Amino acid sequence: MQAFISRRKGGTGILSGKIELYFTEITHFAEQLELLAKSLKNLSEEELMRIVCENRACWNSRCGDILTGKEMKIGLGLKLEANRLGETAREIKRQAEKMYRSELANIQRGTTRIY
Repeated sequence: MQAFISRRKGGTGILSGKIELYFTEITHFAEQLELLAKSLKNLSEEELMRIVCENRACWNSRCGDILTGKEMKIGLGLKLEANRLGETAREIKRQAEKMYRSELANIQRGTTRIY
């Protein structure tokens, strides 16, 4: 980021175009994380549960109960991680929006400042 700092007197810091570029990149990354979280959650809720039910139908013993319990535990872990990943993506978006607004306000203050 240091390369984009204006060094001349009365400079406005990071150029607004660069700020928007960074903001767009960060929000795109956060959206991809949200898609990954949704995909992981779908996998844990639907696909894994389907597999568990199919496997359970093949096992009629105590071992089947143990296997089903372990598979359910894995599914719950995946779901929890998917939720955490989604929360992280939403927090990244919130922080990016906050920084974006702050930088634009700083640029506005810098251009209207009288020396």
